[in-house]
Order: sequence, then structure tokens, then C-alpha cells
Amino acid sequence: MSESRLLSEIVPDQVLPKVLRTFDLVAVYVFIIFFVSGASIIAGGGWASMSMWVIGFAVFLVPAALAVLELSGLWPAQGGVYVWAYHTLSERWAFLGGFLSWIPVILSGMITPAAAVSYLSLAFGWNLSLTANIVLQLVLLWACVAFALRRLRLTQNVSNGVFVFYALLVIGVFVAGLAVALGNGGPAVPVENLVTVDFGTYGWIFGIVLLYLVGVETPFNMGAEFTQGSSAKRMVWAGSVALAVGYLLATAGVLLSTPADKIDPVTGVARVFGELGAGWLQSVAAVGIALISLTAFTIYQSAYSRLVFVSGLEKHLPRLFTHLNARTRNPVTALLIQGAISSVGVVILYSQQSLTTVFLSLQGALTVLWLASGYFFLVPVIVARFRYADRYANDTFWRIPGGRTVAIVVSGIGILATTAGIYYTFTLPFSPDVPAGTWMLNLAVICGVTLVVAGLVYFFGRRSASRLSEDQRLAHLATLGTEGTPQ
Repeated sequence: MSESRLLSEIVPDQVLPKVLRTFDLVAVYVFIIFFVSGASIIAGGGWASMSMWVIGFAVFLVPAALAVLELSGLWPAQGGVYVWAYHTLSERWAFLGGFLSWIPVILSGMITPAAAVSYLSLAFGWNLSLTANIVLQLVLLWACVAFALRRLRLTQNVSNGVFVFYALLVIGVFVAGLAVALGNGGPAVPVENLVTVDFGTYGWIFGIVLLYLVGVETPFNMGAEFTQGSSAKRMVWAGSVALAVGYLLATAGVLLSTPADKIDPVTGVARVFGELGAGWLQSVAAVGIALISLTAFTIYQSAYSRLVFVSGLEKHLPRLFTHLNARTRNPVTALLIQGAISSVGVVILYSQQSLTTVFLSLQGALTVLWLASGYFFLVPVIVARFRYADRYANDTFWRIPGGRTVAIVVSGIGILATTAGIYYTFTLPFSPDVPAGTWMLNLAVICGVTLVVAGLVYFFGRRSASRLSEDQRLAHLATLGTEGTPQ
């Protein structure tokens, strides 16, 4: 346990430009967490999915949001989960928490281009071969990496414009679904089990719900680039409300318009306009969602590259990973390595099994691993309340109201929800078309390989970094602030 400041709490604040304002942060928050295509797969559970959404908001999103707000006030710094876990748990646990928080960008690199290709195929009527599909995925993946290498301000300006289109799209999906239901004399999916807590039947939906709610902590990977500390609170509250409203509207739109046996788990949201009889709107929506997904993935790349940068600063990775582009001030090595690893995964995994099975399996593994990273900001809240009681007594920063007992209860609820989400995700396939045995084997292999890689990275990264003398390390750090002028 350490109360000393990490380099990642000092250096990024000096060398990275502060460019993210409140609206920027709300857009980042929504792009990182909100994927409208999630409504497609969740709607497969019928109207019970609405109950699972509400339960997910209450027992996971709210506790997670409260936890990260408190910790970001206690330790405002680049690196988020890593910094929080370091101060409350240990250096090794901090590395694991940071790794589990970072690995979603790799899995997203294998999922997002595949989803974008599916939407583009729907829009333009493509029927691509497996090889063509994989090649197009790689092209889209590297287009996102290339754009992430540009200045963060430029990337953010683009995402802000797309954010407005996103809001209009979600409203359009709901209005189109409502119009179809009114024209047909009722919802396409009969309203049954609207209010339910039957996790034995609908636990798989709960697991997916949590997947589409994880990521609350991710914007704090870029904590050094917030222009104002108070922006974090507005980001979390406004962003969380937008998430809740957006997911409920999009899911309702699918259920109102599309019969259960016709709901496509990937492109179902865009097909709502097809059910309305507006094929051109379906194509526009499909292209729009593809572009939104790729824009969101670009934001992912930027946010998660900061964790790799922090790992380099903290000697978990060679100093090569702390290299900043002199003009854009982006961690260029981190961005390139993220793209390279995702590319290898795309080629290997999508060439082995059906696209749908691999796509869903990657989503399942993403859920398990990303949820597991939540322990590293939920548990630290409890530890911090005891370990740093003097700071809670003397410092002025936002904390969960109600004192230590309420904070422990809030974190405990989040921990239980996280555990339940991992259990249901691992045991219940996201689709009846995927056998349970295949599902659990795929998730076990992906998660197992990930943990083995984490161990290898920690061992060899520390060994490599230890060869660097303290004088060499300090000399390198001194160059970070002088390689070009922040923009």
C-alpha cells in the first residue's frame, strides 16, 4: 500500500494537453458505454428486457458511477483504475485491474469492425465472402487507429457532431417502432413479463445489460486532459441519464416493430425502419450506426492508449510505450500495438468458427473481463474509507453521501451485481443457436488466454523495465515535456 504519488499522477498532467470540456466528456462517456446495437440482442429477451435494464441501472450503473466519482476526486489522475487500485490494494493488483480495464479495447477491436461490416452489408445489400469480410474488418480497424493518431481535439470535434446524430437516431428508432405498432394494432412482440425478476430465465439478458453499461471508469483514463475537475460530475450524471433513456427507447422501438423470430441480434435496430416500410431509412440508419460504432471505437483507442502510456511510466512496459507523438501528443506506440493485437485476433478467430458464434463469444468474454475490472474500483472505495480516513475528514472532494456505511453498501451492491453478471454471462449463451458447451469453452479459452497474457506482460515487462537505470529513466521523462508543443 502506498500513499506516495505515482509518476502517472504527475507526468501526464505536465505533458498532455487539457482539451476535454464538459460537453466533450459527456460525448466521450456516451460513446464509450452506449452502443445502440446492444438493443438488438437484448430485445431478443422480449419485454422482460425492460426489467433487466432497470435492474442493471439500479444495481450496477448507479453504484459504479458513484464509486468512480468518489475515487476520481480522491486521486484525480491519468490512468483511472490503475491509480485507484495502486493506492488501495497493491501494485500487482493495480496492474491486473488496469490490464482487465484495458483488454476491452482489444476485444472491441475484434467486435466493432465486424458489427460495422454487418450494418454496411445491410445498407448496400452485400453478401461478402469470409475472406472479404475479414479484409474489410481490418481496413476499418486501421482507419480508426489512423484517426486516433490525430490530435485529440480533432477527434473530439468529430465525435461531438456524431453525438447529435446519435441522439436523433435513437429517437427515430422509437418513433418508427411506435408507428409500426400503431399501424399493426399492437406491438410486434406481445407484452409479457414486462415486470420480472426471473433470473433463471432472463439472467443471460442481465449479463448483456451489464456489458452495455460497463465503462463508467474509462473516461478517467484521460483524467489529465479534463479542463475542469468539476466536469467529471456533470459528465457522469448527464451521461448516465442519456444512457438509460437511449437504451430503453431503442429496445422498445425494436420490440414494438419486429416479431421475436425476426429480430436480428446485430442489425435489429436499423431494421426497425425496414419494418416501417422505409427501406431508404433502414439504409441510412445502418450506415449511420456503422459510422457511429467506428467513431466510438476511435474514442476507445484514444482512451485506452493512456493506460498503456501509464504502464510504461510505471515500468510495467518498456519505455518505448511512453513515446508521445511530438505534434499530436498521442501515445503513438500504444495505439499501434492495440491495432496490431486486434488485427491478429480478427484473422485468427473469425477464420475458425462462424461469424455469429465468434461475434457473440467475443461479446461474452468482453462482458466477463470488463465486469471483472469493476472489482478494482468498487473494492477500492471500501478500502479507501478506512485507509484514508484522514483525507475524508480534512479534504474537500466529492464522496458518496451518507458516510462510510452507505459507501460500503453502495459498493457491496455493485460487487454483487458484477458477480451475478459474470456468472450468468459465463453459464447462459447469448443465443440459443450457440450450444452451452461451445459457449463456455469459447469464453474460458478467451478469458484464460487473456489472464495468461497478463501474467507474461507483467513478468517480462517488469524485467525489461528494470534494466533501465534511474538516471536513464529520469532523462527520458524529461524529454516528454519538450518533444514538440502541446496542441
